[in-house]
Amino acid sequence: MSKLFTLAFTLQCFSMSLLLAWNGNAQVKSIEDVPVHLSLNEVKVEKAFKELERITEYNFVFANREVRDTPLISVDSQGESMYDLLVSIASQSHLSFKQVDQNIHVKKSEKENLITLVKFEDITISGTVTDENGEPLPGVTIIIEGTNTGTVTDFNGTYSLQAETGNVLVFSFVGFESQKVTIGNSDTLNVELLEDQSSLDEVVVVGYGTQKKKDLTGSIVRANIEDIGEQPKVSLLQHLQGSVPGLNVGQVNSAGQNPEIEVRGVSSLSGEQAPLIIVDNIIFRGNIIDINPNDVESIDILKDASAAAIYGSQASNGVILITTKSGKISEKPMINYSVYHAIQGNTKEFFPESPDEFINRITAMDYEVSRFQESGYIETRPDYDVKSTFKENHMIDAFNKGITTNWYELLTNDRMYTSNHNLSLSDRYENGSYFVSLGYTDQKGYMINDEFNRINARINVDSYVTDWLHTGFQSFISLSRYPGLNINPGRRYFAHAYGQNILDNGDFNLYPNGQNLNPILEANSDYKNKRIHLFGNIFAEIQVPFIDGLSYRLNFGNNYRTTSEYSFRDYALNFQGMGFKEEGIRYEYIFDNIISYKKNINNIHQIDLTLLYGVEKRQFSSTRAESSVFINKQLSYNRLQSGNSDLQIAESGGWEEASLYNMVRLFYSLKDKYLITGTVRRDGFSGFSDQNKFGIFPSVSLGWNASEESFIKDKLSFFSFLKLRGSYGATGNRTVGRYQTMARVSSGFNYVDTGGGPIYTQGISSIASPDLKWETTLGFNFGLDFGIFSQRLTGAIDYYNNNTYDLLYNVDIPGINRFSTFPDNLGKLHNEGLEIALSSINLDKGSLYWTTDFVFSMNRNTLVELLGFDNDGDGIEDDLVSEGLFIGQPLSSIFAPGLA
Repeated sequence: MSKLFTLAFTLQCFSMSLLLAWNGNAQVKSIEDVPVHLSLNEVKVEKAFKELERITEYNFVFANREVRDTPLISVDSQGESMYDLLVSIASQSHLSFKQVDQNIHVKKSEKENLITLVKFEDITISGTVTDENGEPLPGVTIIIEGTNTGTVTDFNGTYSLQAETGNVLVFSFVGFESQKVTIGNSDTLNVELLEDQSSLDEVVVVGYGTQKKKDLTGSIVRANIEDIGEQPKVSLLQHLQGSVPGLNVGQVNSAGQNPEIEVRGVSSLSGEQAPLIIVDNIIFRGNIIDINPNDVESIDILKDASAAAIYGSQASNGVILITTKSGKISEKPMINYSVYHAIQGNTKEFFPESPDEFINRITAMDYEVSRFQESGYIETRPDYDVKSTFKENHMIDAFNKGITTNWYELLTNDRMYTSNHNLSLSDRYENGSYFVSLGYTDQKGYMINDEFNRINARINVDSYVTDWLHTGFQSFISLSRYPGLNINPGRRYFAHAYGQNILDNGDFNLYPNGQNLNPILEANSDYKNKRIHLFGNIFAEIQVPFIDGLSYRLNFGNNYRTTSEYSFRDYALNFQGMGFKEEGIRYEYIFDNIISYKKNINNIHQIDLTLLYGVEKRQFSSTRAESSVFINKQLSYNRLQSGNSDLQIAESGGWEEASLYNMVRLFYSLKDKYLITGTVRRDGFSGFSDQNKFGIFPSVSLGWNASEESFIKDKLSFFSFLKLRGSYGATGNRTVGRYQTMARVSSGFNYVDTGGGPIYTQGISSIASPDLKWETTLGFNFGLDFGIFSQRLTGAIDYYNNNTYDLLYNVDIPGINRFSTFPDNLGKLHNEGLEIALSSINLDKGSLYWTTDFVFSMNRNTLVELLGFDNDGDGIEDDLVSEGLFIGQPLSSIFAPGLA
């Protein structure tokens, strides 16, 4: 008995067995005779296999589930045999290896299973393909690896295929893990395919942590963003249109504009109505168009109270969690460059009237002069001169010369486009990863000056300093510019057809229609609007060495934004000029302290506890300088002191606000069947008075993985996944302004003295409202998640019912005390709806992959109560017609008296 065999047998006795079997085929070297030079430290087994494939003639064959969750391994082979190296790997990973020709099959160690090789020869291979329960699988694709030769199993799961001994057959079927099998000396090959659990094991971001999709108890949806980079959409939000039920994304009508978004309807009358945006675990309060869509890895939407309650007072409108990219495992650093140039056009254009139509119209409008009264103003006077209606001599001159001006074409871009360039460098190495990207976007819209430019740069880096310390940062900088002053599209239709843009002497015609300023002069004015956004999140995560499953994470997030708007209109104030410069600076930081504890007890009990304590502080400052009536206009807004000193204005402003929050979330799972999640969050905001400074927002949710029950597996085996879930909880909306609970003072030069000099005065502009408190939304959600026919058809159905209380509303009060409104919390708003999402895999034949997605959502909102007045005594609260608010009706109702 050789020493190597003795060593392998000894390792088996310690439950670290290595199964190696081969016969001396002259075409394949024995692994005992193959020397290997390889040194790796603390890497995944998959990387070790990839390195061995690169430096040897062997291929490693395994299913992902066989090597999932194996510990990291280290090897140091300086010419030792492949056999010795695999013995070392087996001792560390508890895996077994079976050599078949040049293939080494990998499985978890169970029992010895020797395979003997024979000489290659043509044979007919037949067999049956079944699932884990022994049920035959029709439609399984079987291909000889490296060729186009293959077949498909029939209705009974059987197949027959001509192949050679030593060929590798690849078995693949939708909803199952692909499997590779090497043909040996038998002409019968029966295969059992394992269900692909990857979709259920998919990790979803849930806020301050992650969770497997199958363990979710709240309404959380991951958006499909696979087409990012393939569509000419500048804003990340545009990629979400129609992808998630319950998420409504509006349209844009100018370049560089963000669409409006809402989750499950409107839940406030005067407060924030957009969902909270989280980027890499940090609250993002900037303009989301500053984020390069190509840098985004995933987007998860928290929709119900249970899922969103971890963000408490800011989550009543839902939460959107954005995770940016990091480096991925590859043999060497990956460089990726992508570019697209999309030309856009209008599906429908509304052209103005032609010159002839223009003349006919103004002739008809001047009917008292242009037509005979005796004919009932039907017959046109032959001596009527339409030029009598023209207000300027240049119009008459243009009419006589037959010169017309098409203002529609002058003010509209005939070539709209979106151009995008992205360059990235990424890699994941043994102890960390990096992702670096650079992007440029150029968009030209429908109207002249409707342009947007953006330059993005991102650096994401993380490193495992030790086996217990993980650090890194995610950062980006964005420069966005809007280079021209926007022109009202309506100006294309109201200019005079014979009002010239350029006069005969080459000068601009100041007033083409005799009244309004030439819009081309407005478009050519000196204007600049730019924004610089710097975002950075530094994190450190410690795996407590002495307590398995306990970790602490620190997030320090920073948002720094500057806005600059410069404008100079030399045509203003009767062409004496007016200009201004305005600068704004915003800075926000967040400190999050997160403690997590995860424990799995005998694969029966699973516990996931998250504790959070954090603080957020925001501040803003602005400065504006304005001047008019310029002596010298050459330097425009760069020399505002050239304006009249009596008309120079300097203004400044600023504000600060702070938030304090803590949260506890507990998830418990019993046998992966029965799930419960409980969350309590406490928020404090500086904008509220002392008596209402803090709000508490609890929630609870339950889940039942019915597909794990034996009676479901037996009676309803076509369900590959079935889960019922329900939740109830509270979320909040701060709504109140940062100083709205306090009495505010305004000041200015509001009076003059007897000598005509200005007098500076101060006065209360709004009265204090110390009783203002949080708007609170209470709601429940019932959901069903399912997958049938081995996940070939998957879907989710949700019904929700939400009520928002303590709506912030400005109540009209008698103006005798100088104040006409008073903010208060009152009323109730109701939202309910149904959401359905279905996905099917229609065809999966290697490179041919066809899927279908169906999304349906319905929301009905109702204003239940507001002021409570019943002045007409009919027992029903009165509507506020002047405000467009009607009790028992949706907020979008239109008052149309007399119409049924």
